[in-house]
Amino acid sequence: MNVIWLKEGSSLKIDEDLCCAIGNFDGVHLGHRQLINKSKEFNLKSAVLTFYPHPFTILKRINPYPQVTPIEHKIKIIESLGIEYLFIVEFTEDIANMEKLEFIKRLKDLGIKSVVCGYDFTFAKKASGTIKDLAKYFDFHEIPKFQIDNIRVSTTYVKELLTNGDMENASIMLGRKFNIFGKVIAGKELGRQMGFPTANINYGIYYLPKNGVYAVKVNYKNKTYQGMCNIGNNPTVDFSENIKMEVNIFDFNQSIYGEELEIIFYKRIRPEKKFDTITELEKQLMIDKNNIIEYFKEVEE
Repeated sequence: MNVIWLKEGSSLKIDEDLCCAIGNFDGVHLGHRQLINKSKEFNLKSAVLTFYPHPFTILKRINPYPQVTPIEHKIKIIESLGIEYLFIVEFTEDIANMEKLEFIKRLKDLGIKSVVCGYDFTFAKKASGTIKDLAKYFDFHEIPKFQIDNIRVSTTYVKELLTNGDMENASIMLGRKFNIFGKVIAGKELGRQMGFPTANINYGIYYLPKNGVYAVKVNYKNKTYQGMCNIGNNPTVDFSENIKMEVNIFDFNQSIYGEELEIIFYKRIRPEKKFDTITELEKQLMIDKNNIIEYFKEVEE
């Protein structure tokens, strides 16, 4: 896949005719995949156009804006879908205030002949551009509302499920397990002292699931391990105002500071809890580990 970053003021012409799916695609959920897969159905080169940073950093002044799939993760998923070109447009104040005909001109300048968008897609200054405008200038393909069990699949709904710790239904909407890529950073090694060494994860701008303990799998250097992940403030030991993400990898004893891990979430086992003593916490962690081992035995039978 050709990944092309389009900085403000840059000009580019692709010498091939493209069918391009356009959107933010945060999460690259099953609704998004309807658009992306549609772009591959025609006798044109397939393309996706998205934006970085997320438009809400400008439009709603939320910076950083937590996302289900930050840009590096989004690129990995879109590439796995067999797309030939990915355009990443630098989203700035000028882009936010662009007139709709200028936006359309820039699409044409890229070599885009056919456009795929969702039924509610808007663009340009004050969302003045709609799919009706795109249909005037391109071979246009509208993707209707995509639902599962009469529920519209959307990034907003996926985030709601994550907020509730509902990993099972989040996975259904995403069409995959929710996962986070993050580098291991130094911690105080308090977990190791209790017999449960944890890798502290720099999760960046990921939208995190609800605080609690999760059954997870961890990918490291093409090998997969079972583990348990805690998301929260560490109320019993070393309380933190900032949310921490720590993972205890089962049957694993390597130094991995600075390494990237992929954490794949399966199920929320319990909420985060403050224990009166370290001994009580240690006992609960052993119960959690055994419960997770049994859980994976059941789901993998």
